[in-house]
Amino acid sequence: MTTEKITTLSEFLHQSGAKYRVFDMGRRVVQLSPAEFVDFEWAKKPYPYPFQQTALLGVVFWNPATPEQHYVWFLKFPLDEQGLLLQVARDEFLVMLLDRVGECMLAASEGNKIEGALKDSPYTFNPRDDKMAAFNALATKALSRKPSQYYNDALAYFTGKKDLDDWQSLGLQGVADVAIRLDENEESLGLMETIPKLADEPFHILSTFLEHGSPDANIVEVLAQRIDMELQEKEPDSNRICSCLRAASNSPATGLVDQMVLRVLKHKCSQNIEILAIISGRIERALKQEHICQLFVEQLADNDAGYTGFSHLLVDIMYMPGMREHIMQALRSPNRSDKLSRLVGRLFS
Repeated sequence: MTTEKITTLSEFLHQSGAKYRVFDMGRRVVQLSPAEFVDFEWAKKPYPYPFQQTALLGVVFWNPATPEQHYVWFLKFPLDEQGLLLQVARDEFLVMLLDRVGECMLAASEGNKIEGALKDSPYTFNPRDDKMAAFNALATKALSRKPSQYYNDALAYFTGKKDLDDWQSLGLQGVADVAIRLDENEESLGLMETIPKLADEPFHILSTFLEHGSPDANIVEVLAQRIDMELQEKEPDSNRICSCLRAASNSPATGLVDQMVLRVLKHKCSQNIEILAIISGRIERALKQEHICQLFVEQLADNDAGYTGFSHLLVDIMYMPGMREHIMQALRSPNRSDKLSRLVGRLFS
């Protein structure tokens, strides 16, 4: 087999005989479809989940003859101003890979050597512990493998079968597995009764992983109720609001999530830059609705991090595929406030 025809990572893995899955590791862990990954590698379309003008990928691959043995790469590639993969980075990465692995080692049976070929590459990175746990949970589910040994203990805790004060003993991986596998176990319905009773720390941990899952409408309603209670406080806790928004952000119950976002944006607490960052970075879909987007940019103009927070979030969200026109329309609104007008003028001057 020659390596001259190999011009992308997907071709390399295919020619090595390996099977593989690819996950985005940026804002939340999301499995990429084969078409999305190929279009990304050939720079045919903007990367669907850019994070700070970078594509962060988790690639798990294996030899079909030994499917129980998996290997993983965490790769990062720079994107151009259009969100497309920089071709020179792709080519440099492949040259490095082919040089280190060598044609004689391209068989998937050498998976461990392939895995270690990029240990000091500028195109690799190490995910945070929570992202690694979410990746493991999603990958094992996608590959029809059992959850971790910590799953049953975490499931018992979050369904009210254990003392709610005993959260320190939970394994992070177990919490991730519970959040990702809500649709697999009817006992997870107990989560709806447990969420309102959780102390802040275990609730924040659970929310960190629910954003990678797909909580149903029943769970979103419980989260919405928790937000409503918080908004009635004289000084709402921004961390609790962030956790509720984060936990609901990837739910298929988009109408309920949008109403949560709207209620938060109508409250002055949404001038908190962390709350605004959760909305723009996790629930940007909601900002495609004109009235929500207008509320968002007005609160952003009054955010508690000043012009730095304003410009950073705007640049970040306008870099996301399909978002620029919605943000620009809101910024140009004839009904915009004087403060927003001044900041827009400064941003584009």
